Amino acid sequence: MKGREKEAAKIRRANLASSVGRLMLGEISNWEEFFQVETMYLESLPRKVLKSGKKDVQERLSKEIRQFCNNNFRGMTESKLAQLYDEVKARRGVECPLKEFEEKYAQIKPEKMRGRPRHSTVVISLWGLQFKFPEDYLAKDIVQALSLARSADAELKKFQGATHHTAVEKKEEIASLLQKLEYASRSCVLVCFNLIEAYLNGLAWEFSYDTKAMSKLSDKERQLIQDTGNTSLRNKIIRYPEILSGRSLWDENREPVRTFLNDFKPFRDSLVHPSPFSAPEKFGGYDKLKMIYLVDFKTAFWGTQLSYKLIICVHNHLNQIKKGYPEWLSEVRTELESDIKVNI
Repeated sequence: MKGREKEAAKIRRANLASSVGRLMLGEISNWEEFFQVETMYLESLPRKVLKSGKKDVQERLSKEIRQFCNNNFRGMTESKLAQLYDEVKARRGVECPLKEFEEKYAQIKPEKMRGRPRHSTVVISLWGLQFKFPEDYLAKDIVQALSLARSADAELKKFQGATHHTAVEKKEEIASLLQKLEYASRSCVLVCFNLIEAYLNGLAWEFSYDTKAMSKLSDKERQLIQDTGNTSLRNKIIRYPEILSGRSLWDENREPVRTFLNDFKPFRDSLVHPSPFSAPEKFGGYDKLKMIYLVDFKTAFWGTQLSYKLIICVHNHLNQIKKGYPEWLSEVRTELESDIKVNI
């Protein structure tokens, strides 16, 4: 390329890289602003202006880009950011698995992941750089379900001392509140199990990519880790922590596992497999319909507590820490620590 073309190319590459960086930081408010850097025909500018622009790139912009790369990535360069610009431009954003993103561009620094799992999806949009993963979605579902159930339960308590005549007059309002309460409570019970399974499956998926660790497992253990669709939740809860860490955590008679599996799980099983037939004797022989009708706010809150404790125990065991919790679980923690006390 000629001198003019080289100068224009250098400026353009730095501008594209800078635009992607600003987008990931949430500093761009619309796509027109993002695309603007590519609409300038730099080659038509006077040579003096191009030289000035090149100098600015060398003395300021390239340094800022390097700092951005060093702060957030391992191995990211100005050229890779410019390449990422083309992908963002084609779809007005990027959404791809973290593993794929890092293989193509650069590794995101662990401190920027803030405890997000390796199976996260990278999302780049006008909202900045974000991450999607099932555990976060399901934890937020639990929070919303508990909030709705708590609100409906509080409203219903206002009618506890009302006369039958008053209750009849407010029949529609009471019925609506009961429906919200029951819906939210049942949803919360189901999502607790979805969250536990998503969490354990995610741990197994990440472990499966450690070929050295996988090679040390028995055939049965490898099957338990890799065939998550055919591994029971009971086996995942009891066996995964030991397989993944090489250290025993618990058996089904230790809390909170025993209560979660023996006392709370029948509520979920009755909702997932509703039937007028009772459960077989070998599975407890409980009345499924009765279990469905018993689900209320207290059940949902109690189940959330058990699920939270179970995840914390596994998290701390695998990370060899005394106290801690995944950051994506913080909203559930806040909900459980609400000032409103629930008598279980």
